[in-house]
Amino acid sequence: MQTVEGHKLRGKQLVIIEPGENPTFAARPSFATVSGGAHWQLPLLLLTNRRFVISREKLIGKPKADFAAEWSEVSGVAGKLWNGAGPLIQLLVQTTGASVELLVNSAHAADVESAIRAGYLR
Repeated sequence: MQTVEGHKLRGKQLVIIEPGENPTFAARPSFATVSGGAHWQLPLLLLTNRRFVISREKLIGKPKADFAAEWSEVSGVAGKLWNGAGPLIQLLVQTTGASVELLVNSAHAADVESAIRAGYLR
């Protein structure tokens, strides 16, 4: 599997998939922030047939799902221009437990937003 940006995912990165899950989409946002907390640079956004998952890069140890929500918990996604540096789009994903901010390169923002929307609207 490849990310929307064209990078091939390694088997180590796919260990966050649970039994019975199938990956449907992957991306590397510039940043992710969950409920205004930790600010993760270049995390893996992995969408499966069951969940919305964010895994931050780890230098040592096994990757894990640092944030995950079942699709039934996701209620919306909206995009807008980000006022910071670079050509980024801010995607705001609302779940029952948290709000997730993703800063995505504008070239891939529509694909990421569409994939998230397709996941929770099934």
